[in-house]
Amino acid sequence: DQLSAVSQMIQVIQEALKQGEENCHLLGRLIDVNPNAGIFVTLNPAGKGYGGRSVLPDNLKQLFRAVAMSAPDNQLITET
Repeated sequence: DQLSAVSQMIQVIQEALKQGEENCHLLGRLIDVNPNAGIFVTLNPAGKGYGGRSVLPDNLKQLFRAVAMSAPDNQLITET
C-alpha cells in the first residue's frame, strides 16, 4: 500500500528531526533534513460525492494530530 510506504518514510524523517540530525537515509539516498519543514496530510471528508477516498493506515494516523476545518460563517464574522 502506498500510504504505508509514505508512513515509513515520514517516520524516518520525524525521527531524524527529533534527534536533531542534519540528514537521514531514504530509499538508499542520504537526504538533508530541514528542521523548519512541516509535513501535512489532507483528506476529503467521508461521504457521498467523494469517491476514491483512502482510509489512512493506523501507523500513519499515529504520526499526526487531527485537525478539523469548516467553512467560516461570514455573517457572524462581520457582525459588530
